[in-house]
Amino acid sequence: MSFLNPLLLSGLAAVSIPIIIHFLNRRRFRRVEWAAMRFIELSVEKNRKRMDIEDLILLAIRCLLLLLLALALSRPAWRDSAAGALGLSKVTAVILLDNSGSMGLSDGVETRFELARKAAEQVVDGLPSGSAAAVFLATDAAEALLAEPTHDLNLVRKVLREARLSDRASDLQPPIETALETLKGRASVQREVYLITDDQATGWRQLGDIQTVLKRAGKGEDVQTHLILVGQPETRNLAVTDLSLATGLAPVNRPLRFEVEVTNTGTVPVENVQVSLHLDDGTAADSMVLPDIPAGASRAASLFARLPNDGWHTVAARISGDRLGFDDQRVLALRGVRELKTLLIDGDPGPEARAAESFFVRHALTPVPFAERAEYFIKPQAASVAQLGGMRFEDFDLVVMCNVAELTVAQSQLLERFVQRGGGLLIFPGDRVNAAFYNRQLGDALSLLPARLGSIYGDAKSDEKFFHFQARNYGHPIVSLWRNESAGTLASARFYQAYELLPQEGGTNNPAASSVVLRFADEKPAMVEKMHGLGRVILFASTADIGWNDLPVRPAFVPLLHRAVAAVTRHQDDSANIPVGQDYARRVNAEFVGHTAKVSTPLHEGDEHDLTRVEMIATVPTLTYAKTDRAGRYSIQLDETTEETLFAAQPDPRESDLASLTEEDIAELAAVATITRWTPMTSLRQTVEQKRVGAEFWLPLAFLVLALAGTETALAQYFSRSK
Repeated sequence: MSFLNPLLLSGLAAVSIPIIIHFLNRRRFRRVEWAAMRFIELSVEKNRKRMDIEDLILLAIRCLLLLLLALALSRPAWRDSAAGALGLSKVTAVILLDNSGSMGLSDGVETRFELARKAAEQVVDGLPSGSAAAVFLATDAAEALLAEPTHDLNLVRKVLREARLSDRASDLQPPIETALETLKGRASVQREVYLITDDQATGWRQLGDIQTVLKRAGKGEDVQTHLILVGQPETRNLAVTDLSLATGLAPVNRPLRFEVEVTNTGTVPVENVQVSLHLDDGTAADSMVLPDIPAGASRAASLFARLPNDGWHTVAARISGDRLGFDDQRVLALRGVRELKTLLIDGDPGPEARAAESFFVRHALTPVPFAERAEYFIKPQAASVAQLGGMRFEDFDLVVMCNVAELTVAQSQLLERFVQRGGGLLIFPGDRVNAAFYNRQLGDALSLLPARLGSIYGDAKSDEKFFHFQARNYGHPIVSLWRNESAGTLASARFYQAYELLPQEGGTNNPAASSVVLRFADEKPAMVEKMHGLGRVILFASTADIGWNDLPVRPAFVPLLHRAVAAVTRHQDDSANIPVGQDYARRVNAEFVGHTAKVSTPLHEGDEHDLTRVEMIATVPTLTYAKTDRAGRYSIQLDETTEETLFAAQPDPRESDLASLTEEDIAELAAVATITRWTPMTSLRQTVEQKRVGAEFWLPLAFLVLALAGTETALAQYFSRSK
């Protein structure tokens, strides 16, 4: 026996009230003798015994009435299977409905999500009268449809019928923890969690932690967990798991190479997979056929497209549709560039052009025949430090410093302001660099340097001792191209001498922390980047010429430099490609604060749109949009005079893996939850009711209190009649 409202047991003290009144009524009064007293005494003596018995009967009834009332209010419950036969087991339930991407898998008739909604309605139908239920959508987070348990089960059914599928990844631990937190402290003898999902193993990657949480809830809080699995195993699925712009920059009217990765997440090999690349309105720009993709393997395709004009565009990589549709396409948003003005500050111009420190950088930035350079979109202009007096950094999109000894304080401040406002900066050191100036002025004073320059190591005069870039684990987006072996290698370049780079950590004086783009094979940083205001800075450890290394004459130098240039000049567009489910945020001009923007999503057609507002976030005017649960193209229009802004939401590749839980995993879950493999022919009511034990007894106690109250009234009336 337990009590759901134990604090109300304090009401048992009210039993003392009738007793106290009884004794107060029997206190002695001052005796007053009068003539007819002896006749009353004879009558009282004759009826005293009967009156005492009547008083005791009423006292007992009143005490029992208050006792039962206090017990009823404290809601006694008996957690025993025999008690359930009384049929009084009301339930407080939380329904977790998995709507992640894998739930879109169809069996040819219905998707797993449609089956899950039907199973959820069966759960509601199986709840006893008077029960309450909350509903959450479960992906890698819990989205509340009904955050608080409601007794209106018709509302619960309506919410379930209107629930929609998403393309989000699945991680079931956060939703399960949310469900248990919702039930915590609920005054109910039956508390139940229903998780309706497929048996995709990816969602249970934190299986050990989930088991611990469910075991603790089952034993300590008497929460029954029901795992309802829908859908049949699937052996075939192809997915577009990656799409990237290999060239980094996106100039208009030039062929751009896009790298597409297609993965076979099924258990059987697939042949002749056609991959196509589509630009904006869906026109196919290029396509190719991958001859074979073994089970569990990935294949890369290089496809080309041209952007017709500057401004925003979307590029989509597609494969033939299969039973899981959300991963048959991947969309990339990018902005076309018509011209990129670049200032090369040469710290060692040399006696001739070939001897200039910036010679290789200049040619790598314009990798086209000399006759075509005037029409090329990158416009490099070289200048020595002495020539900077007549130039404005604001006239350029990018500044590249090549072995510059130092700048004046005024030049340093102008350069910092240029980056702060959105400009890009690349720094190549060399033998002329004054490391103390860089660390003191650009680092400590202006917080512009991504890393402090340490000591120089290696020997540029020795051709026999050299070191290389790392050969694998290219995690940073700038060097992610070389994850694909067909793109060549970075590790072939030889370095004879370099600066030791000491990356800066975030702090009060340096709020933006740096990150390492690329390392040498001995783990020392080779490239370090840092955001500074609206701009970005990349610092290299070695020179831009062949004085300390041979990288400038290696094939990888041009794509590495172009991807670095793209990173520092287009970094404000990084937010244009976000994971599904992540909030989109973009800085806009302050004049738009409070304005409403129209948003078209992958679900909208024609003139349909959603709305969002520009708000001040941490003193920055920011355009945000949170409803990004579907993969694909999104467009935002602030007003008729502004350019349409595009962004793309991209699904988690792990969600395409349909591998099922193993039998061992199922056995471990069965120890902490009741598992049901549901089909439309399955009846959940019987399975669930077998697990329900116990009942509440407040209702019969309440009826008994009413009966005693009526009995006490009738007896009091009867005992007070004339005799």
